[in-house]
Amino acid sequence: MNNNAINYMKRALQLAQKGEATVSPNPLVGAVIVKNGKIIGEGYNIRKGEGHAEVNAVKNANECVKNSTLYCTLEPCCHTNKTTPPCTELIIERGISEVVIAALDPNPEVAGKGVKRLEEAGVKVSFGLLEKEAKKQNKVFFKNMTTSLPYIHIKSAVTLDGRIATSSGDSKWISSSEARGEVHEMRNKYDAVMIGKNTLRADNPSLNTRQGEEVIKENIKVIVGTLESTDTRLKIFSDPKKVINITKDDSTEIEGVRKIQIKKTWKETFEQLYRAGVCSLLVEGGSALVSSLLKEDAFDELTFYVNPKLVGNGPSVFVDNDTKTIADGIALNGKWRLNNSNEAIFEVMK
Repeated sequence: MNNNAINYMKRALQLAQKGEATVSPNPLVGAVIVKNGKIIGEGYNIRKGEGHAEVNAVKNANECVKNSTLYCTLEPCCHTNKTTPPCTELIIERGISEVVIAALDPNPEVAGKGVKRLEEAGVKVSFGLLEKEAKKQNKVFFKNMTTSLPYIHIKSAVTLDGRIATSSGDSKWISSSEARGEVHEMRNKYDAVMIGKNTLRADNPSLNTRQGEEVIKENIKVIVGTLESTDTRLKIFSDPKKVINITKDDSTEIEGVRKIQIKKTWKETFEQLYRAGVCSLLVEGGSALVSSLLKEDAFDELTFYVNPKLVGNGPSVFVDNDTKTIADGIALNGKWRLNNSNEAIFEVMK
């Protein structure tokens, strides 16, 4: 592929990213239509139930798309088991002569069938251009489709000596305002935010996504542990329907709150959470919850904000009495970066 083709696909990836806060459970997809060496139409997936990227690109085209080339970050859909018609049929009907795809769709209902349908209709098809970038962009969707599990991202703020609070329990604020702003940008990309019952009672968090003082998204709130005797006036219960409780307790505790039974492993528990509609999850819990997930290797991504302060005694981000030697410790293969507030950020992405 020439540089022009690469630039067109890069533009399609940029368009796809625009749907990151609204597209779930659908994938991020961008589309660019090129004719006679110029872009004539662009589109992207905005939200479930609305037109797909290819449809929007055709609709937004400023001239006839016949004999044009479509650049698409994910294989066009070909099945009818959804609220919108197959994109392959629109491509064929409008006479688009060539389709360049970044990544094939992992959804078993598509998975190469879209390419086959287009080729059968005489459309020239190629795929693999910027495939690595497209798969990384759709890390949540690929995890969902290949495992039937949500994408799990652990986030924690720690001091230089690994504490998430002081001995008195104070944790406001370990991270800087810059880091907290970045965390809200993270929340905007995820369906749900998960904490444990102790963090809920100690901090009374809102767990929504804010831009300054403005709430821009009400995430699903996932609470781990029994809610027995929990004050229902806590902020997250202002809309109980947005709350999921993962617990061993069989009793119904708070009206409107959905309940999921915790299983022997996090994988089994997360399978239930995925069936409840959570495709992606940002974990912001305390040491018990984070330690449990780390021990089971039940995460896909991890971000630690390390503030250069020492507080001495206080809860550690990771607790494990079974680790006897340094060699037995959990090795995390990640990268470091430094923000403008002199915080070191350690990031792991599997």
